[in-house]
Amino acid sequence: MKAFTETWVDKFSTVYADSPLVELSWFTASPGIELIKLVIDGTIRRGDRVIDLGSGPGVDAVFLAAQGMNVTGVDLSESAVENARTWAKLAGVSAEFVQGDVLDVPLPAHEADVVTDSFVFHNMRDEARPVYAEQVHRLLKPGGLFVLNSFSNHMVEGTGPRRVTSAEILSTFDSSRFECVDLRLYRNLPTAAKPDQIHWIGQFRAL
Repeated sequence: MKAFTETWVDKFSTVYADSPLVELSWFTASPGIELIKLVIDGTIRRGDRVIDLGSGPGVDAVFLAAQGMNVTGVDLSESAVENARTWAKLAGVSAEFVQGDVLDVPLPAHEADVVTDSFVFHNMRDEARPVYAEQVHRLLKPGGLFVLNSFSNHMVEGTGPRRVTSAEILSTFDSSRFECVDLRLYRNLPTAAKPDQIHWIGQFRAL
């Protein structure tokens, strides 16, 4: 099964090789605002085992590794993985990056304290969503935390990923496998292509 919608499925496997990072509409060179807050308030703690799904060039993963977390990033793109390894080396941190499909993650089950998704889910095909949720649940220890960042239906219309509703998120990461701890909107960093960034941040505990 392909994870991503047609407009993105091929792009994600090649874009990191084809374009400088600064030309990518989603690249800000900064870890996520809400991710930083979760480190500051101790929700994600030093020593936690963290898996970053769709890790791209490694910005979030390298940030977390620098804060003392044991991090593995997973991305479909070989070029993204290479960029992430370069970023980690430059930062002088120890972080693992593996090429892999988020619908069939090549990592052991029930070892992660935290799984993060920085803007992967909103690119998913409808039929891939439950498969993805099962992979997240498989990776997490019982009681482990899933942190979701996603485009929201409160953003302005435009090109790019799908706009996702709270109902879509809650029906995918449902109460049979997850407890929703938090799901709310926040304003993210503006980009040239998308100056009005209204996103979801969600926290879900694995049951």
